[in-house]
Amino acid sequence: MMKYKQLFHKYIKNYRFNSIFFKNLVSLIPLIIIPIIGIITILFYAYGNIQKNEIKAYNEEYITKLSGDVDRIIKEAGSQLAIIGFNSTTQLFMYTSGNDSVIWSNSSFLTDLIKFPVIGKDYVNSVYLYSPRSGKVVTMSGIVNYDNFTDKACIEEYINHDNIKASQWFALTDMVKKGVKVKQLSVYNNIYLGSLNSGVAVMNLNLTELGKMLAGGNDHFYIIDNEQILYSRNQDEIGKSVEIIPNYKRLLKNEGYFDKETSISLKTSKDTGIKVITYFDFEVYRSKLIGIRNFMFLFVLVMTIIIVILCFVISVRIFNPIKTIMSTIEENKAALFGDDDILNEQNELKYIVNSIKKTINKNRNIEEELTERVRLLKKAQSVALQSQINPHFFNNTLETINWMAIGLFGGENDISNMAGALSSMLRMALENTDTIIPLRDELEHSKLYIEIQKKRYEDKFNIVWDMPEELLDCKTIKIVLQPIIENAIYHGIKPLTNKGMITVSGRIIAGDVEITVKDNGLGISPSEVYGLNQSMKSEVIKESRHIGLINVNQRLKLYFGEEYGLKIESIQNIKTEVIMKFPVIK
Repeated sequence: MMKYKQLFHKYIKNYRFNSIFFKNLVSLIPLIIIPIIGIITILFYAYGNIQKNEIKAYNEEYITKLSGDVDRIIKEAGSQLAIIGFNSTTQLFMYTSGNDSVIWSNSSFLTDLIKFPVIGKDYVNSVYLYSPRSGKVVTMSGIVNYDNFTDKACIEEYINHDNIKASQWFALTDMVKKGVKVKQLSVYNNIYLGSLNSGVAVMNLNLTELGKMLAGGNDHFYIIDNEQILYSRNQDEIGKSVEIIPNYKRLLKNEGYFDKETSISLKTSKDTGIKVITYFDFEVYRSKLIGIRNFMFLFVLVMTIIIVILCFVISVRIFNPIKTIMSTIEENKAALFGDDDILNEQNELKYIVNSIKKTINKNRNIEEELTERVRLLKKAQSVALQSQINPHFFNNTLETINWMAIGLFGGENDISNMAGALSSMLRMALENTDTIIPLRDELEHSKLYIEIQKKRYEDKFNIVWDMPEELLDCKTIKIVLQPIIENAIYHGIKPLTNKGMITVSGRIIAGDVEITVKDNGLGISPSEVYGLNQSMKSEVIKESRHIGLINVNQRLKLYFGEEYGLKIESIQNIKTEVIMKFPVIK
């Protein structure tokens, strides 16, 4: 034993992570401990599941009995009310009207008749007979006029009951007890003379006493009918919707489940449709499980100490031959390896670190190369998209020049001006090969376009330029403003009968340039505005009468990023605004 103590002290003193001794020790300990812990854990949970199954079986047995007891009480109440209803004296009472002496002569008999169901049943509050024909109520203390009757809530439920054709039914009603309203369960039996509903017998059940009788050692349960709580140990919940019961929908689907602390079950009566929900607390079995858990924990702790000692002894025996070899290598290291210490842990770590650095650098280079390729691809796609702008503007312009030449017959200044403006536009578009240009150049290009359109439409519209000086040197893509203005003229101003107005304004907001082209034309319907803005989000350009806007939007996104592009806002017959957004680049 002393020998192993010395060895233990020695190996701990000379501890190294890369030591084969410690690798063996660390490998052996989990190899033995984990299966033991696994088996104990499985046994613990198996025992827990057995306990849960016992609880579940008990709960199912209890809820079956509880549901049966509820059905039995409701049926007994209905049967007793039916007997009272079929009594000839009761039917005579229902048939008689006003203050007929027949009513008063049978008062004592009727009072005794309704007292019988109450005798020996603490959960029965009262029994009443009500005749709408005479307006009288038979109580256990005599016959009274309905207007003087104090416990009216249960009779009012009968009067207001929608399903008056049902022979027997039940409902929650209010009862005043010591000046406080409390809920009671009222069971009704309609009394018929032939096919005519002539009155009702009602039995009122005390929910508190009923709950005590049904509890059987477990008072945590609900009685439910038509999505309404008929009974709960919490009086405030009685009469409320089942929505307040936690996980009620889950119960309807599974008819029972376990949570961390409770077994919950639901049972629906096939006869009455009443649902019963029971809750069974695990507290009864928790102490047993805690005792077993503590024993298992102590067992695992003792076993772990024993296993660590055994693994240490085994590792020492395995490591002894290797230790002899390593001692020989250490003694002859200079002869074997020279100054290059290949067993140095620091060199191994440097090798790993350098490998990681090389991998990171290589990945960074690949990412930079990929980014550059994507940029070039987007630039190429932008150029290709730029060439897709519908050429109908040039065709329309040439057609206008043609008709003006015919009308003026001889080449007037208007024609030469239009031709000159068109020539300047073509020169600006074709000579400048840069992808992005200063905004002032884009504005100049757009103004030449406006000059041509004003000649064509004979001053059908005015245009206002509201562009701050600070924006003129900001860079943007070529031919982005002119298609927006063109869209405003053809789809907004052209259909107008009066003179139109186009406003081109700009501003810098949060580091971005916003150019707004606004016209007072016909506007666009909300559905079309929505469709256009959705098209702006798509990467595919489809044929459309607004192809110019979609094209400009796609080119802005390709060059500047997804957060930039166009947005359309419009109010029909009032205005349309196209807002262009791109970053501030100078």
